[in-house]
Amino acid sequence: TSQLLINTCRGDDTLFALLVVGTRLVTIVQPSNPSSQLHTSDLHLILTFVGKQPGLLTNEVWFPICLPRFDSSGFLYAYTSCLDPVHTGLSIVLISGNNSTEQFKVFHSASDAVRKNLGLPPLSIARTSLSTSISSTRDDKNSTSNWGGVQDDTDSYSDGSDDDSERRGSILSRISASGNVVNTSGMAPRPRLGERQLSMTNYVRSKSKRVEEKETTQDSPFITAVKIASLPRQQEDIMRQYLELASAVHFTFRCDIYVQGSSGTSTEGMLTQCFGPPLSFPFIDTRSQRKVWDIYQRLSLRLRLGSSSVETCYDALDMFQVQHDSNNMIGNISNDCPMQSLLESPPNVHGVTYMQEDNEWLYVGLNGKFFELYATLPATVKPREGTAYCARLVRKLMGDERLLFLSNPLTWNS
Repeated sequence: TSQLLINTCRGDDTLFALLVVGTRLVTIVQPSNPSSQLHTSDLHLILTFVGKQPGLLTNEVWFPICLPRFDSSGFLYAYTSCLDPVHTGLSIVLISGNNSTEQFKVFHSASDAVRKNLGLPPLSIARTSLSTSISSTRDDKNSTSNWGGVQDDTDSYSDGSDDDSERRGSILSRISASGNVVNTSGMAPRPRLGERQLSMTNYVRSKSKRVEEKETTQDSPFITAVKIASLPRQQEDIMRQYLELASAVHFTFRCDIYVQGSSGTSTEGMLTQCFGPPLSFPFIDTRSQRKVWDIYQRLSLRLRLGSSSVETCYDALDMFQVQHDSNNMIGNISNDCPMQSLLESPPNVHGVTYMQEDNEWLYVGLNGKFFELYATLPATVKPREGTAYCARLVRKLMGDERLLFLSNPLTWNS
């Protein structure tokens, strides 16, 4: 799919091309110059902003966006369109520094080309399919409800007169006007058993026909793979496998992968990716979840500075400020957000650290040249055993790199 983006979206004014599902990155193509490649925080900003757009499923969106790590002094312009609104929500994001109408048309044509190469229907048909799918679901529910109501009313029908006779006559007169036969007494004849069975058979056949039409529509292999990978059960099974390997209740893993340049050679740029399950039981409220992330941050500072104390952090921030002043870097993130710059700088040496809180949980942090792992384990696990379990988890995750991560990110010159 990366090569598909290169072939269909390459242009003089195209900076970045992404395929995303919600807030998850599927693939990305970016410039070969490392200084022009997306920083992790900018990529996270794009994914969060695009993934939360309520109208993305049914509309093309063209909007300005500021990426502070790329250029904090101006705006870029992003085009987004949902390629598969019915099944997966797969969307394309194209970013340029050109905000002209012509550039929008170029991105629109590129989006159509990608959609066609993936075997997906045109945007107009996809929108119709989405509307039809929603309407069909509502009709099925209404049809089921109406059939039950008709059956109940028929079974409870009585030939005797009652207080509702006038209302019945009014309804039946409307039925008669629509072409149905009404008996001489002004009352509708009670349907025979065979007629009921015929009506029910027609209803079932109409539903079966719609189901068969859906089943005969074959998805492309790529869409099928995305659909399977997005299944909640599939994700839960994968996460459970890694959690059990480390005897952990939660972990977050970050790895850096070289961006591929021309002829398959690696550039100096790195694409940072993260993997891990969401916080769940027993961390179900905001306060407990925030506590876990705060401890992970403290472990991160320990790995970088040797300590997470306030004094050590201030010394490190002063160091960033001195480097900024000596290099005369205007608008650099070290000046505006020094704490962010500190946390994003990789540790200088390999390290392991841990914390125990309230004799209930063991928090472990360890890092290598291209990775960091933070995990939460029960306090019944001893620190030495916990770090060994986490090291085993890292080896497994690194071994599954091609399955879990975008292991070969490309540039426009690849």
